[in-house]
Amino acid sequence: MDKKEPLRNYVGKRRGPYSGMVLDSIFDFLRRAVVAMVIVGIFLMLLPILR
Repeated sequence: MDKKEPLRNYVGKRRGPYSGMVLDSIFDFLRRAVVAMVIVGIFLMLLPILR
């Protein structure tokens, strides 16, 4: 009971191998790019209606 557990700080994501981190960041960028393209496409489709 008297033993204190060491303080554990978990900050951010768990660090993986470097190639995994690079792939993760590339997929994250691709996902954001696809979302941006979809939003722009929807806006361009609605542009004639809004005028």
